[in-house]
Amino acid sequence: MKVHILHANDVHSQLENHMRVGCALRTLRSSLESQGEPVLTFDIGDVMDRVRPETEASLGQVNAALLRALGVDAWVFGNNEGLTVPVDGWAELVQNSGALVFGTNIRDSTGSPLPYFTDLKMYDVCGLKLGVFGVTPNYAKPYEYLGVHVLDPVTEADRAVRTLRRMGAHVVVVLSHLGLRADRNLATTVPGIDVILGGHTHHFMDEPVYEGRTAIFQVGKHAIAFGHTTLTIDDDTKELLAVTGSAIQPATGDPLDSSMEQALNAYLPEIRGRLDESVCELDKPLQTSLERESTFANLLAGVLWEAYPSDLGFVVSGLLNASLLAGEVKRRHLHGACQTPTRPIRLTLTGRQLWNVFERGLQPEITAARGFGFGFRGSSVGGLGFANVHVTGQVKPAGDVRLEEVRIGDQPIDLDKFYRVTTCEYLWLSSVFPEVQQGTDVEIPPPLLRDLLMRHIGDKNIQSDAGLQRVHLSFEQV
Repeated sequence: MKVHILHANDVHSQLENHMRVGCALRTLRSSLESQGEPVLTFDIGDVMDRVRPETEASLGQVNAALLRALGVDAWVFGNNEGLTVPVDGWAELVQNSGALVFGTNIRDSTGSPLPYFTDLKMYDVCGLKLGVFGVTPNYAKPYEYLGVHVLDPVTEADRAVRTLRRMGAHVVVVLSHLGLRADRNLATTVPGIDVILGGHTHHFMDEPVYEGRTAIFQVGKHAIAFGHTTLTIDDDTKELLAVTGSAIQPATGDPLDSSMEQALNAYLPEIRGRLDESVCELDKPLQTSLERESTFANLLAGVLWEAYPSDLGFVVSGLLNASLLAGEVKRRHLHGACQTPTRPIRLTLTGRQLWNVFERGLQPEITAARGFGFGFRGSSVGGLGFANVHVTGQVKPAGDVRLEEVRIGDQPIDLDKFYRVTTCEYLWLSSVFPEVQQGTDVEIPPPLLRDLLMRHIGDKNIQSDAGLQRVHLSFEQV
């Protein structure tokens, strides 16, 4: 007997690709089922991404509707679902998908399972007991401020495997949004896993790889392809004889799935209305620059500092994708200008650490460095934007910058003093500024930066303050 599993991972709201893959997947599934072959369809997480306007306006509900239209049997939350969709919208997301959502290592603040998630499922596939569960990365600190506990995935996977084996599972499949390296570790650490269908790290694999007796497979990102994994089962003993797999890539001009298109179109009027909502009026343009100080970056730092008061605030302009013109700002404009789904963060740094961060952030090689990972949706890191900070420095003949003075408010910085700082989660997670990663007493409030901009960008005091110069550089005379 052969059991077919069709799976996608890390679609990231590439809606057209998703519908194209959906059409090819549905065609293959129908062909297999017409031959009497059993088929299961899974999604391995990060199906959505709030960089896409349709996802932003519907908070992922349009993506859930596409999963329902495709007829997905089950899926697992990735970090984009878990960390960018408000928790009070999770139940609706699950319901609208029309599928099981595995939350094997996700719990509420009391440690209890969330009622709309499923820990594990035993599928009866023509007499084969196929046990399935799903795990997501345990970004403990970000989830803590959402009132959610994400448990250690290895511990919970071991618990799930033991439970499924006690229930008589012939084969155990894990839907893992942990990434390839973590999947390899899972395979070597937890006995009894037959197949890991993965995602998160966007590895394009042509076929499964093995770690011991466990087959591991994922199919890249952005719905460029989907996976077809086949389990060959002994008809009598139900023993797993072989695991084979392939990545199936539709051509660019291939048709889109009509049911998924219909589901998307049903949401578009509501989405367009939401994106056309007015946010504020700007008296002056908000400029974004990736090379130097800019009013929009200063405003973003000011918005964070206003929402979460501290001694100072700073951001990088790479979090912004565009400038804003004077006049009416609609939701769609703000979404296009600030696409990175990162959160505010408050932490404690010493004056010396801040000095090092600011000096490093003024160097041309840092402003031009490629930003990546941890939800970053810009291009380069960009220049610094400040709130309640003024810096003075000198540009050397070689182009490097040396700080001469930093003032917090109206006082010179004290290198030995501890300062409470408001910045963004991306700078804490990434390696752009190592000192920020060393910050203590970390708080990560729930809203995204873009949500805070929606609330505060219309504040005339913040707008006016953003236009005041914070960075004062002179050129060394040769």
